[in-house]
Amino acid sequence: MNAREIRDKIYGLWLARQMQQFHKRGGKVVMITGSYGKTSVKELAYDLLRQKYEVVMTSGNYNTVVGIAKTMRYEVTELTELLILEVGAYRVGEINFFCKILRPHIGVITGIARQHLERFGSWEKIIQAKTEIARYIDEHGGILIANGSDETVAKAVEDARFYYGDGRIQINQNGAKVIASSCGMSDSEILKGEKFFRDVPSRFEMTKDRYGMLVIDDSYNSNEKSFAEAVKYLGEQTKYTRILVTPGLVELGSESNLIHEQLGKEIIGKADLVILVGKNERTASLARGINDKVKIIWIEKTLSFMKVVKELKLKKEPLVLIENDVPENY
Repeated sequence: MNAREIRDKIYGLWLARQMQQFHKRGGKVVMITGSYGKTSVKELAYDLLRQKYEVVMTSGNYNTVVGIAKTMRYEVTELTELLILEVGAYRVGEINFFCKILRPHIGVITGIARQHLERFGSWEKIIQAKTEIARYIDEHGGILIANGSDETVAKAVEDARFYYGDGRIQINQNGAKVIASSCGMSDSEILKGEKFFRDVPSRFEMTKDRYGMLVIDDSYNSNEKSFAEAVKYLGEQTKYTRILVTPGLVELGSESNLIHEQLGKEIIGKADLVILVGKNERTASLARGINDKVKIIWIEKTLSFMKVVKELKLKKEPLVLIENDVPENY
């Protein structure tokens, strides 16, 4: 057992005791997992549920046993009625480990993608891992909620309350609404609560102040499905000069080059300019897919795009999509 496993076991034992007490006093647990969309659905569900209940959620992208334990230690009180917990996994068995500790009343699968393929080892293992919560709910009871707009989820999961939508924002909001309904909010309460929906930072967030120009900041934790969806949205914004900034995706293992070439082809016709960050196999594969059909500029660091765009002589206002942000030393 390595140091991380020892640490997780210690925190897990403490967390299990705290969860036992939380369940005894009638607390309910919403556990959210998936390859993407976890944080957005969690934050949006919180925006709705806090209008009716005393709710605590894990902060930011806290989705490990340590992060959840900190949430229990510092934020949960005797008044807390609902816990919304985001849970991540890098190997088969981790989601099941969390299920046994957290004992969710509601389980949510937000989407399944090839993210972290390198760590999991195969696409089949990713699907197996991300659907462990479905098997737990089936065996122990509860409500399973799943993103039916994700083809992989729709094929892998049965007996769920599926949510759908047109585009990522609507899909995530509809997921939050199904969670709220499953927690006991009425349709009228949900309708009133929608006005409290907020943008989730760096997750398809439209901003102008942060970069000095209009930017769709999707820099956090991209995957091949969200990448393609974001590029599709960019392609629809024809009143702007459409600019994509990306270093590509990481941890795709042996499928990385093929996936990046396919994504490069997706970009054609949807961006007027592509700014690739760093010269490596990821960006080279994107360029092969683009095949000289879209102008490409190469930069070394992501934030250098601001200087590049400001120096361009553009006829239309630029709209920049930042898709993923990989540290320079990755």
